[in-house]
Amino acid sequence: MANQLEKLRKENNVLDRQLSKENNAIITDMVCYLRSSDLCDYDIEIIRKELTGMALETQLRNEKFDDVIGDDYKSLCNELMKNGRTKTLYEKTLTLLYILVYGVGTLYLVEILFSSTIINIFKLGQFTMPITSGFLISSLLAVVIAFGVYGYFTRNSFEFSKHNRKTQIVFIIGFTAAWAVVMLTKVFMGKNTIISINCIYPIVFLAIAFVLLKTLEDQYVNNLFKTYN
Repeated sequence: MANQLEKLRKENNVLDRQLSKENNAIITDMVCYLRSSDLCDYDIEIIRKELTGMALETQLRNEKFDDVIGDDYKSLCNELMKNGRTKTLYEKTLTLLYILVYGVGTLYLVEILFSSTIINIFKLGQFTMPITSGFLISSLLAVVIAFGVYGYFTRNSFEFSKHNRKTQIVFIIGFTAAWAVVMLTKVFMGKNTIISINCIYPIVFLAIAFVLLKTLEDQYVNNLFKTYN
């Protein structure tokens, strides 16, 4: 069975295309803010579908969406957060591991493609790759920064939409400083080799981990879907 969460998300994406520019912006901000909470992902998509349906109805009546839900979108979202189903520890763990495997895998492939490893593979047939302290530390920092950016952006989605200058400045300064640290770490510690490995082994391990976590996530979501029916 297909992942019911992905199916619902695709249905919502189709409905989104029917929204006016103004209503689409409102719902996007609301959904983005909801993602900053511990709400179950399936619940968020259900809320998204309900909000989209309400917005489409107001469009047919030539009314404003604000007339139905009010103009304090953040307060409404906070109420929805209180009443929705929160993620279980199992779901949080799956999500965290899934993101980590995906993120580390992406960074690892980038490291292969933009280092001498890729040249050695094609020219010399050698798959040996040096793992440096710079790569390990910068990868760890990159993952932490990615989580931080996601959290900051989702928590402040309404402020970003309103072009709140303070929020934007804090984000730009913080993001620039953080990535500067990552790049400097990569540059100055890039030659400190800890171990050399066959670059294929981590790829195989990460691929297996990715498939396993995706399978577990699909099973969990589909079992959760049954409780809504």
